[in-house]
Amino acid sequence: MAKQFKIGDMDVIVLLDGIGRAPGPMYFQGTTPEQWEPHKRWLDHAGNVEFPFTCYLVMAGDRKVLIDTGLGPVSMFGFTGGDLLTDLATTGIKPEDIDSVFLTHLHVDHCGNVALPQDGKPLKLAFPNAELRWSQAEQDYWHSEELRRDVPRDAFPRDEFFTAVEPRFKPIEDGESLASGITVMATPGHTPGHAAVVLSSGDQRAFILGDAISCPVQLEEPEWSGLGDFDKALARRTQEAVLREAEGDGSLLTASHFPGLTFGRVLTGEGKRYWQPND
Repeated sequence: MAKQFKIGDMDVIVLLDGIGRAPGPMYFQGTTPEQWEPHKRWLDHAGNVEFPFTCYLVMAGDRKVLIDTGLGPVSMFGFTGGDLLTDLATTGIKPEDIDSVFLTHLHVDHCGNVALPQDGKPLKLAFPNAELRWSQAEQDYWHSEELRRDVPRDAFPRDEFFTAVEPRFKPIEDGESLASGITVMATPGHTPGHAAVVLSSGDQRAFILGDAISCPVQLEEPEWSGLGDFDKALARRTQEAVLREAEGDGSLLTASHFPGLTFGRVLTGEGKRYWQPND
């Protein structure tokens, strides 16, 4: 059963599309097993960092907004997703009930369930009535000739994806709202057009960060950069800015690959930040 949270008057359902695993030094290149010794709380019994492909369904008033869609039925480094629609069905909400799908960025493990294969036919939109929203900078990046030269084609049919989403795509930018209390926040670095979401209702606030931070270990080791960061220096500056804002007022915070399918708070101890999950 999917986990549910309240942010003021909003309901947030945390959905899981699957889980990937990788050794810490493999994903955070340049780190060593010895450096991971103080951070074993973020490793499984085999010494791997777990990366759940997490999606968030936010209900604000009469609007249903899905944030990220997981990996979907494709292969990435030997991992597959595809559980999102099954998990969504347990909530009683149908794909056609979703009003907006917001993608923090267009890496396949965040957009893999937007348009699904249909036995050799063109990709079919999984959420047929939803507006599809992400930043124009992200859209432009994935259409650029430079990227097409430098990024090898993988199992994800990107050209077919853009053809499928074009009728429903509407760009959204920093400071604009997906629904009342759901605001987009530019968080570039992981990709050029990466963006997060800030939920605000009453006196409560929560950040959903996508891949602006890949793992809670980065709060304790802020110079560690994840494997997928496009601009590592910019990603670290963005991370610092977001964490300063979140810790300033005790806001809740989560990210797409944080463990436990939960929110937490940014706390400080012994001169370092750390993420304390709520449950």
